[in-house]
Amino acid sequence: MGFGDASAKDKKAAAAKAKDEAAKQAAEDASWQETDKGTVKKAQRAADAAAKADAKLAAKAELKELERQEEEANSQMKGANKKGSGYAKVTQAEIARRQALMGAMAKANPKKQVKKTEVVSQPKLEANTNRQEDVVDASGIDAALSALDAGVEKKPKMTYAEYEARELEGIRQENPGLKMSQAKERCFKMWERSPENPKNQDK
Repeated sequence: MGFGDASAKDKKAAAAKAKDEAAKQAAEDASWQETDKGTVKKAQRAADAAAKADAKLAAKAELKELERQEEEANSQMKGANKKGSGYAKVTQAEIARRQALMGAMAKANPKKQVKKTEVVSQPKLEANTNRQEDVVDASGIDAALSALDAGVEKKPKMTYAEYEARELEGIRQENPGLKMSQAKERCFKMWERSPENPKNQDK
């Protein structure tokens, strides 16, 4: 085996050495890295605050530059420096530029914007007629007539207890061999079909 074998071994040793050094460097970097969550969050908040401050300074610098350009443009306008010339004419482009400048200033200072409150008039109050018994609310002649008839012949609706008290004795006399529970069950079935049952009256 010759020269080539020694070279391969050297290469292998060099690669192992480089890998070992990289692992040591990574371990050293990791030992310097901050692991405390509170400190990391604090550093992140500080970085965020610095970024916000930089953005604010950039916006202010941009506004100052715009103002400087506006003053320069105004000073170069014809008749701007002449005495007694009065107000300089303002073009549509100048108005649009000033509006853009005001919009940029409003974005830079959102706290200074004041929201106008809108006053809404109170709606007209109407009386609630839902519980008035003398008012007939119906659509169509048939519905109105039946509503009026119901108002004239208004009877209290019968309850099951009243029906049972009236009918149970008769059922027991007709069927003396029935137990009390069977008689009550039969009475209830009769009540289900009876026209005096409010459920059957609504149908």
